[in-house]
Amino acid sequence: MNISLKKTEIVACILSCILGVLFHFVYNWSNQSFFLGFFVPVNESIWEHLKLHFYPIILVSIPQYYLLGKQYPDFFCVKFRSILLAIFSTVILFYTYSGILGQIVDFINIAIFFLSMILAYLYSCKQLQKQAPAKSSGYCILGLFTLALLFAVFTIYPPAIGLFQVP
Repeated sequence: MNISLKKTEIVACILSCILGVLFHFVYNWSNQSFFLGFFVPVNESIWEHLKLHFYPIILVSIPQYYLLGKQYPDFFCVKFRSILLAIFSTVILFYTYSGILGQIVDFINIAIFFLSMILAYLYSCKQLQKQAPAKSSGYCILGLFTLALLFAVFTIYPPAIGLFQVP
């Protein structure tokens, strides 16, 4: 079966965006479930909203890997780097626009979410097309687990800096 990388990346991006939007509301829908708080935002801080990129991309990447990932030896590293791109672009864009405007605008935050997700998947598609040999998949998988651990720890014990504070 010949599955198109571009088509799967487009579908994956759309599914990740849908999951991200749904995940935004899951914590309140679940009556503030302690367990679900590790995977979805528990407040309106920028840090918590980065989970809206991380977990949807991870969840969508699992079936994507079984569909076509084995053809791409650098699959997990590309996905890890694309998650980092989404996270960093979100943080940079948020603090840039809110610093310039001096206020936070919800529709701009929503646009940043979608833009960051699209950037992540454009990067992922381009990098997977390069067919780079896997050099450090173990490190990338460790990076994914480390990031998941940081999301869990900082959900319970957020540092007293702006990224973790509710704006």
